[in-house]
Amino acid sequence: MDFFLKIQEKKKRKIHEEDDDFSKEKILRLQYDIIDKWKDTSETFYLTKGPPNLGILGALSGIFVHNHYRKKLKLGTYGRATSYLPIVVLPAIVAPMVHKMVFQAKILLGEYKCSLCVQMKAGLTQAALAVVYPGVLAPFASFMYATRHFTYRLPSITQNPREVFTLWSKLSKPIVKPVIGLLLANYFAAQFLTYKELKDFHSIMTKLDQRTTALEAL
Repeated sequence: MDFFLKIQEKKKRKIHEEDDDFSKEKILRLQYDIIDKWKDTSETFYLTKGPPNLGILGALSGIFVHNHYRKKLKLGTYGRATSYLPIVVLPAIVAPMVHKMVFQAKILLGEYKCSLCVQMKAGLTQAALAVVYPGVLAPFASFMYATRHFTYRLPSITQNPREVFTLWSKLSKPIVKPVIGLLLANYFAAQFLTYKELKDFHSIMTKLDQRTTALEAL
């Protein structure tokens, strides 16, 4: 990893010499330009296609959780579109965006000291956005629509909060193990992706540095 950071510093110094308005944004644009123009797309697969796949995994997780509560509360088509947007679509969009803007950016800028820490944080963030967030919002939204459309007899949350909690526990019990599975799947998927991004970008930077050194030697 020290060698990788040396390559990064070398590139930063070179850009800084050419441009006094050197910034992180310009480094990122340069790095993404290199990745986009890299001939061997297999070497950039995880950097380019990884984040969208996290979005797909997040959407599938949200759909599973959302459909469970809707089915249990007999909602049918009531509020399907309006509840899908925040519970399914939003995580599918936000999860890959956060991964790219936070964790992939750290990789491209070399702004990390512990690669394992970056992988773990990426995994936890993905699990939170793809499973925890829908898992909290889905029952609330489903309870709201069930009350509004009288599809399921629900206790009053203001008068009988304990009964509401008991009902939530009862409805949630069948999917505890699947949800744990989704949490682990999202966590390890993001962790693995981040590991591959680190490895692939390290490989690209190493090859680029070798080519640059060879040209300078001519």
